[in-house]
Amino acid sequence: MGAPIGKLEGGKMSRLGISPLVAAVLLIAITMTIAGVLAYWATSFVKTSLPEQNATDAECRLASFTIYSCTYNNSTRTASLILENLKNIELTNLRAFLIYTNSSVSDAIPLNTTLTAGALKPFSITSVDANFTKILVKTHCADKSEEKICTRIG
Repeated sequence: MGAPIGKLEGGKMSRLGISPLVAAVLLIAITMTIAGVLAYWATSFVKTSLPEQNATDAECRLASFTIYSCTYNNSTRTASLILENLKNIELTNLRAFLIYTNSSVSDAIPLNTTLTAGALKPFSITSVDANFTKILVKTHCADKSEEKICTRIG
């Protein structure tokens, strides 16, 4: 073992400082503590400063559906459509809009159901004026909509 570091005063050895090994360990411990506190603060700061991404927005990026078919019966004034959900995301708040020859759009017609993942589902809309040109279907996802020209029968 090496001799203690210090100087001799009145026959007794007085210490001048701590050993280099202890100093290195303390320096690393203090540095890691400060880094941990700063990391915790930065994480909290970023969470409160950035807008939270809505879970629905993330889900909607993966959603996709199509109007599989659309027919309009002139004699019954009924538009029948089949919607197909192409992805594994349930689509809700389904609404249909009729687009007319003069470019006007009807009020929302609620389809009153959800379109489950991977499903084909039929819908009927009654009392439809014959002068519509196409149908537009929207979902709870703001950027997910489809439109289709209906085949006329009867």
